[in-house]
Amino acid sequence: MSPELPRLRKKLKKAALLTIVSVLFVAVFGIDVINWVVDVDWGWLNAARHLFLIGAFVGLYFLIESLWKREQSPAKKLSFTLVLTVPVGISVALLALLSSTTFDVKNDVLIPSGFDAVLLANVYGVVIGSTMVIVLLILRDIILSRRRKGLRRNLLILIGLMLAAAISRLPYARTESGVLSSILLGLSISLMLVVSFRLPWIVYLPKREKLFSMAYCFVLLCVFIGFSIVTLGESSVGRALMFYSRPLLTLIRSTGLFGAIYFGMAFATTLFHLPTAEAFDRKITEVSSLHNLSRLVTQVFDFNELVDSVTKMTLEVCEAKSSWLEILAVTTAPRGLLGDPRSDPMGETVSLKNITHEETHAIMASNGESIRKLVLTSRKAIVIDSVRDDKRTEHLRKLNNKFGSMVIVPLLSHEALLGILYATKDLEYGFDKEDVELISAFADQATIAIENSRLIEKSLERERLVREMMLAQDMQRKLLPQSLPDVPEVDLDALSTPAFEVGGDYYDFKMLDDHHLGILVGDVSGKGVSAAFYMAEMKGIFQSLSKIYRSPAQFLGQAHEALMGTIDRRSFISMIYGVLDVRDGSMKIARAGHCPMLFRSGGTTEYVKPTGLGLGMGTNPFFKKTIVEETVRFKRGDIAVFYTDGVTEARPPNGDEFGYERLQEIVQSADPASALGMRDAVVMAVDAHMGHVSNFKINVRESSTINVLDLKGYLDAHTAPDLEKAFQNLLEEKKYKIVVNCRELTYISSAGLGVFMAYIEDVRRNHGDIKLSNMSPKVFNVFDLLGFPLLYDITKDEAEAIEKFTSVKK
Repeated sequence: MSPELPRLRKKLKKAALLTIVSVLFVAVFGIDVINWVVDVDWGWLNAARHLFLIGAFVGLYFLIESLWKREQSPAKKLSFTLVLTVPVGISVALLALLSSTTFDVKNDVLIPSGFDAVLLANVYGVVIGSTMVIVLLILRDIILSRRRKGLRRNLLILIGLMLAAAISRLPYARTESGVLSSILLGLSISLMLVVSFRLPWIVYLPKREKLFSMAYCFVLLCVFIGFSIVTLGESSVGRALMFYSRPLLTLIRSTGLFGAIYFGMAFATTLFHLPTAEAFDRKITEVSSLHNLSRLVTQVFDFNELVDSVTKMTLEVCEAKSSWLEILAVTTAPRGLLGDPRSDPMGETVSLKNITHEETHAIMASNGESIRKLVLTSRKAIVIDSVRDDKRTEHLRKLNNKFGSMVIVPLLSHEALLGILYATKDLEYGFDKEDVELISAFADQATIAIENSRLIEKSLERERLVREMMLAQDMQRKLLPQSLPDVPEVDLDALSTPAFEVGGDYYDFKMLDDHHLGILVGDVSGKGVSAAFYMAEMKGIFQSLSKIYRSPAQFLGQAHEALMGTIDRRSFISMIYGVLDVRDGSMKIARAGHCPMLFRSGGTTEYVKPTGLGLGMGTNPFFKKTIVEETVRFKRGDIAVFYTDGVTEARPPNGDEFGYERLQEIVQSADPASALGMRDAVVMAVDAHMGHVSNFKINVRESSTINVLDLKGYLDAHTAPDLEKAFQNLLEEKKYKIVVNCRELTYISSAGLGVFMAYIEDVRRNHGDIKLSNMSPKVFNVFDLLGFPLLYDITKDEAEAIEKFTSVKK
């Protein structure tokens, strides 16, 4: 089918709607002329007139909806409302002033004085009625631009009451008012106030847009007040609209009143939020700084750079004048014993910003009840609003009022006190609550980094693993979705069960629009806090880029480009991303080295495995070239299973890994009633199979000028440092031609794969290479999933790998 055909159909549909609406409006006008010429009460003709008028405005609504654009921001919607209503208001006012048409009242019925009165009433009705329909659509979009619970329901009830109040005017004469109509209108006004008090979209506007929105709302408030005055009074416009249609007049009045109330509240709310507009922009900077600091936490080896970033960001975000960190040497004293001199040491002052060591020593001196000692005792943040007047800082008065206010925040890790973060300002009462909370957040991040640095320096591997597990698992739980999206067409369920080694397993969902659901599953190579922080960065990338790049392949390409500047060279992220169209069941899938999706349909279960390299591997053009996008079509009852290698690589002591074949069999044989049932079937099968052994050996031998590493056993996060040490020794001995024989390698995890990625660039930079040989099908499958065959020579046997070196030399 030609792509032009759907467009032609849409155009024909719009043209048909426009024709129908125009014919119905002309028919209404013709009936009014007949009634004016022939002074006879034909009930059937008036009933037909009401039906024509209702049909015209219903058709007008659908015509406008077909042309409507909902992606505009609230500020642009306000400007459009202004451009629409002001000219209409001015035109109506000029017509009212220039026109001399009148309506007489006979038996509570309005009688036009002439043909011009009939014509003008129809013009008023069509123009003002159409304008109010558009205004209602605009108000709907503005109100729902930032949806909150119950807001859509309240809006629908309000529109229903307004329509009910309009329809209730049908039984009455043209100058009468119905009791029911008045009651419904009163209820509508009450709900208008409820809806108008909830304006979440204003909070998220930048300062510049707040200023424009406030101006727009003020002018619109005046315009709608003018509409309300004109239509509520005994003006010629009001009488003309009453003659044209009592229900339409009621709807116009209620819409005008709603607009006046809503834009009045929007003006007042924007004015109220205007003083905080700069604070909102500042919040954006704060979030960015926290994100940057979170990334620096992974750089635990560069301690000086990390603490320098903490104090620098404190100055920038809180507008402090000076800042510094005190790192304590003793952190394990129990509460209540801090009076002991051994538990109250003078720590090391690091990363001073705009302050001297002498000044910091004066502030930190432990004479009497000093502020420093109070922090050590209470382990809570302390704010000194006025250094001059506070008794705790009497000894600082000799510094000639250099400090106006001060905040001191402890760096706490569980019950351990690692240090103290200080910040000062020239002004008294310079730190508000948000400043203290932000500095506390920086202190928390610094605490994580400092603790990790000390653990690494002391080489306490077991203690480090336990602490990282607790920290990263907590972080992982918070980063994973707290609730599943509510999609009526799809049954979803998910579970993440961290193993003893904390890793970077990650999944997420996002409704990209009303019909497209994004599903993401990924795994960061390696374990610990570093992997968890890369997971956090990936979540930010997904939330920000998924709506921009709807194609999974494009999204993965942009995600790779965003990660390349930050990800460590020994790390990579495997990922699979699918976008499901809930209307027709089609899902586009792209894979970046991750485990393939299991797709059960029509009695068969198969792996969907589009090719693709892991994120962080290779240059941007090369990576995008490897990504292939496939489309799978779901039918009712079909099942898709996404997972990480923690499922397929699970193994009992002295046993085999769970494997892809077993997983395929479980999915094929399960008979779940829901997604939860399928999830539980897989989890129970893995739990019944789970175990862990660590038996890994490396034998290094030399064959001619080529060094061969024989790997045996399980290569995982526990044993990966052994392989890393073997590579380091070869590079120190300037041996750059390496063959890795994997004949007896029975298992490899993402941590082991990361070791290969960490050293390949150094080896090739020195005109060498790492070639892999003798892989079992299971081990090769792991390398193949991450696209290693695109980067490495993988041969069937060792002799072939050695031959590749000699052939290159020749």
